[in-house]
Amino acid sequence: MSRKVLPATHQAVRRDSANRMFTLAASAGGQVMVLVCVSLIALMGMIAVVTDFSFMQHQKNMMQTAADSAAMAGAEELNYGDQVAAGQTDAASNGYTNGVSSVTVTINNPPSTGPNTSNSAYVEAIVSKPEPTYFLRVLGVSTMTVSTRAVAYEGNGPNCIYVLNPSASGAFSANGNVSVTSSCGLLVDSSSSSGLSVVGNVSITAPTIGVVGGYSAGGNSSLTPTPKTGVIAASDPLAYLQAPTVGSCAHTNYSLNGNSGSASTPLQLYAGTYCGGITVHGNAWLKFNAGTYVLAGGGMAISANTTMTGTGVTFYNTTGTGGYGAISMNGNTQANLSAPTSGPLAGILFFQDRSIPSSGAGSTITGNSSSTFDGAVYFPTTALSFNGNSSASGYSIVVANQLTLSGNASLGSNYSSLANGSPIKGTILAE
Repeated sequence: MSRKVLPATHQAVRRDSANRMFTLAASAGGQVMVLVCVSLIALMGMIAVVTDFSFMQHQKNMMQTAADSAAMAGAEELNYGDQVAAGQTDAASNGYTNGVSSVTVTINNPPSTGPNTSNSAYVEAIVSKPEPTYFLRVLGVSTMTVSTRAVAYEGNGPNCIYVLNPSASGAFSANGNVSVTSSCGLLVDSSSSSGLSVVGNVSITAPTIGVVGGYSAGGNSSLTPTPKTGVIAASDPLAYLQAPTVGSCAHTNYSLNGNSGSASTPLQLYAGTYCGGITVHGNAWLKFNAGTYVLAGGGMAISANTTMTGTGVTFYNTTGTGGYGAISMNGNTQANLSAPTSGPLAGILFFQDRSIPSSGAGSTITGNSSSTFDGAVYFPTTALSFNGNSSASGYSIVVANQLTLSGNASLGSNYSSLANGSPIKGTILAE
């Protein structure tokens, strides 16, 4: 069979069509390659951005911790220190040292921006540092500056019962029929496995209960909430207080033998230095006028059936005539005492000289069910047995080397009467 041969013009057309198809295929293939390359570049760019920004966010999280801590450290120094030095030192402890590796730590009091700009009770910390990029370098971005900010102030501390002994068993104890309700926390520094020990019909309720070591609870005892063990020990929260000046003796061995004053006309006592202390042998009505009572030796011994009142008073117990003596109040004493509301001893009701060794005589402050103690009862180096209430509108703070609670007590935390709030401060982040 003969083969049909196409005319030359038809062959040319076919060849031209085939060439165009090849050219189009080649062109399409080239476009796909271009699109693939562009997509890969975009994908790599996205990976670079995500990777570098994830790294920057990690750095910012760490930097925020440093800023928070620096602001709080600066706020702690508001009353008696250098806010800038404290804040920068704290930031350095978190890895951000001002002036090193282009780090800038700025401490402002009051803050430079924000809602507390004109409030000198607030401290602002700003931490910034240029951080190197990794993948973004290919896009011409070699560094990115990361900056964080925090603002803090000093508010009322969350705790109002502190037991400072670092190792004693039963540093905090309660035995017998005891019911204590506190509207602020309890903290025990003792590392003993029984640093906190309660036995009997004991009920203690507080927002928080913490102990560095452990606790033991026997008998029909109840601790609410369950104590948290292994907490970090607290330093003396009133260590900043300046001790009163011990002046010349206004009285020496001041003693009342009972039947002094009356309910309508109580015996008037006035602030000053009582060398040899104060002794009252019961059946007395006393009014302590406002001021600081320095007990220079001898302490203060109040026997049964004594009624004591005093507003705006502080009792500073130190050594002197006859040597150091304890504070001793009999359980049948009715005492309604409140601390000053302003001045250097605002909120301080009893203040034991810190130079007294731990072997010094322990004190007992108790009263009848109507007794109130509005203020801080501060015995940082000696033992204290305490049974007292705060008034319905008042507050009580107890700080002691070792503490025994007895009877029924209610400790409030209404510091509204104090010009500067609680004498125990806690730093709080505001921004």
